[in-house]
Amino acid sequence: MTITRLDGLLLRRSILAATHRVVQMQEQLDNVNVFPVADADTGTNMSLTMRGVAEAALDCSATSIHEVSVALAATALAAAHGSSGAILAQFFQGLSEGLRGCREADLSAFTAACLYASKLAREAVGEPREGTILTVMQDWAEHMDKKKESTRGFPALIRRSLTAASKSLETTPEKLEVLARAGVVDAGAQGFVYMLEGIVDFVQTGEVAPLMSNNQMPEPIKARVTMAPLEIAFQFCTQVQLVGSGIDHGGLKQRLQGFGDSLIVAGRGDRVHIHIHTNHPEQLFTIAQEYGTMANYQKEDMRRQHTRVHSAFGLDTMALITDSSCDLPADEIIRHKIRIVPARVMIGDVTYTDKVTLDEREFYRLLSSAPLYPKTSQPTPAAFIDAYSRAATNHREALALTVSSNLSGTFRVAELAARNVKEQIKINVVDSKNISAGLGLIVREAAEAIESGAKIEEVRQRVDWAIHNVRHFGLIETTEYLVRSGRLSKLRGSLANLVNLKLILTIDADGRAQLVTKTFGAANGRRRLMEIVKREAAGKHNLRFIVAHANTPDTAASYVEEIGNHFDPKDISLVSVSPAFGCHLGPGAVTIVFLGED
Repeated sequence: MTITRLDGLLLRRSILAATHRVVQMQEQLDNVNVFPVADADTGTNMSLTMRGVAEAALDCSATSIHEVSVALAATALAAAHGSSGAILAQFFQGLSEGLRGCREADLSAFTAACLYASKLAREAVGEPREGTILTVMQDWAEHMDKKKESTRGFPALIRRSLTAASKSLETTPEKLEVLARAGVVDAGAQGFVYMLEGIVDFVQTGEVAPLMSNNQMPEPIKARVTMAPLEIAFQFCTQVQLVGSGIDHGGLKQRLQGFGDSLIVAGRGDRVHIHIHTNHPEQLFTIAQEYGTMANYQKEDMRRQHTRVHSAFGLDTMALITDSSCDLPADEIIRHKIRIVPARVMIGDVTYTDKVTLDEREFYRLLSSAPLYPKTSQPTPAAFIDAYSRAATNHREALALTVSSNLSGTFRVAELAARNVKEQIKINVVDSKNISAGLGLIVREAAEAIESGAKIEEVRQRVDWAIHNVRHFGLIETTEYLVRSGRLSKLRGSLANLVNLKLILTIDADGRAQLVTKTFGAANGRRRLMEIVKREAAGKHNLRFIVAHANTPDTAASYVEEIGNHFDPKDISLVSVSPAFGCHLGPGAVTIVFLGED
C-alpha cells in the first residue's frame, strides 16, 4: 500500500531507524570531523542527541504526528550535544512547529514542515556556513518540495530526496576549503544523510535494518589533519541549557556574538540550548544566568580532544569491545565509544539481534505473548571479527571484555576471532567472570582508565581489580523463566511459585550463578536484597552502583533512592537488562551491582 499520509507511529519508527543508522556509523563520522574543529566528536555528539530523541519516540504513546513531534523536539533540546546536536535540536523544533495542528500529514504538509525546520535550524546559527549540515538540510527539503506533486507516496519521496541529499553532501568540499584539504565531506551533513538512509531502509522494508557487516560498511576514511592543537583559537566547547519564562532568544544570541565562534542558540519559548566555542566559559555561564535558570551546563577542552585523537597517542590507546550482555547506560556506551558485539535472540521462527533489532520494551511484550520460550545464541566469530577489524582503523590494540565463560561460550568465540585478525590488530580477550551490570561496571573502569591515558598494563591492572571486586546480587521475582530455560527443574519451580518463594542469586568469583538465600513474598525479598547489599558494601569507599531491572523500572528506581540515601555513593546508574539476559531472569527481576574500595 502506498503511504500518502504520515501519522505519529510512522514518525516514531522512522526516528528509531534513523538513530540506529547514526549510532552504527558513529566512528565513521568522528573520523571525518574537521569542521568547525577537528576534535573527532561529531559522530559521538549526533549519536548522543539522536539516542535521546529515540528514547522520546519509544516513550511517546501519542498517535498524532504533531504530538509526537513535540515530544521529539523537547527531548532533542535536552539531549543536544555539540554543534551538530544543537542544529538537529532546532530542526526538530521547527518540524514540531511546522506540523502544529496535524493529526496526520500529507506530503504537502510534511514537506512544508521540513522546509520550515531547515530554515529555523539555519536561523539558530550565529554565522551559518555553506557546505555544512545546514546546506544539505535545505537542499533536501527544497527537493522534496519540488517533487511532492509528481511523486506518489512517502516512500518514493523520501527515497528520491535521499539521492538529492547525497548529491548535496558530495559538494560540501567545494563549499568549505577545510573539507577539501582534509579529503572529506562535512561530518554533520554526512550524519544527516545517514539518518535519511535509515529512514529509507525502514519505509522500504518495514523493519529497522540489521547491523551491516564489515564488508557492507563504507570504506573507512580518516580526515587528513595537519593543524596543531594551539591553532584551535577557542579552546572550550561550551553548552548551556536555560529554562525561564520570556527568554529573549534574539537578544541572547546578539549578546553572545563575538564571544567565541560556532554560536548556536536553539529552542523556543521557555527553553534555550546555547552552544559556543569560547575561551571564557565561566563568563558565558554568568551571562546565561541573566536570561534564565541554568538546567545543565558543561565545557570540553577541544585542544585536549584534538591531541588525544590526532597524535600517535590516539593510535596507542586501546579500543574497547564487549558483548551485548553488558548493561550500561546507552549514553556511556556512545560517549566512551565502546563497541558492542551483539548476541542473538530467537523467538519462534524469528531471529533478533540483541539491543539492535530487539529493544527491551519490544522484548518483554513478545515474552509475555510468545507461545515458545525464547532462545539465545552467543555472538558469531564473524561478528567479533567485524568489530576487531573496525577497531584496527584507529587503534593498534584492543581490549575485549566478555560475559563470564562459565555462563556463555562468548569468551571462547572472542578468542577464536582474535586469532583471525592478529596481523591487523592485537586483541586482549579477557573473561569478566560477570554479566549484565557487573560486566558493565568492569567495562566502565576500563573505559575510564583508557581515557585517562593509562598505559596498557595499567588498564589491565584496573580491569583485573574490578573483576575481583565487583559484587552482584539479584532478586528473581518468578522461577518460571528459570524453569523454561532449563536452569531449574519443573518440580522445584512449581513448588517455589506455589509458596511465593523468591530467590536471591549472586555471581561468584568463578563467574557462576549461585544461590545466596531464599525468602517468601515480594516485599520480604526486596527488603532482604537491600540488607545483603548494605552488609556487603559497608565500609567501602568511592562506591559506584548499577541497578539493572527486567521490565520493572519503578521498583528499580526505589532501590536507587534507598541506595542513595544510605550510601551517598560516587555514582548510581539505572539500566534495563539486555533481552539475552532478561529471558532467563524473567520480568520483575532486579540486580544490584557495585564496586568499592576498602
